[in-house]
Amino acid sequence: MKKAILSFLLLCCMTVTQAASYKYLVVEKTDGTRHSMEASGLTLMFSEGNLVASDGTSIALAQLTKMYFSDVDAIEEILSTTLQGGLSVYTLSGEKSGTFDGVNELKAQLPKGIYIIKDQQGNTAKIQIR
Repeated sequence: MKKAILSFLLLCCMTVTQAASYKYLVVEKTDGTRHSMEASGLTLMFSEGNLVASDGTSIALAQLTKMYFSDVDAIEEILSTTLQGGLSVYTLSGEKSGTFDGVNELKAQLPKGIYIIKDQQGNTAKIQIR
């Protein structure tokens, strides 16, 4: 029994050590959007069916599909319905791919890949065209 408890404690310590080496906790929702939170000092609680983070983020548990640690800050994906007209699209290397009137137009015209979109209000989104 003592051996089992020590093994469990060792496993917990290793998990904490691994989590501490990542900069961000990324939460993915059922609609495909991702939100990243700085992992340092972050605490998570569950309240009334929501995951509540110490940074003020609140996500309904029913909408949560996965959580993972990452070294890279995820750009929060904005739903297609919120992106309208005058969308400037850039490759991950920063080259401008064009300006489009809507998400459907850019999906039809751009080749497969991951792009950064900036709308007229200054919102930035990531989109993957498959």
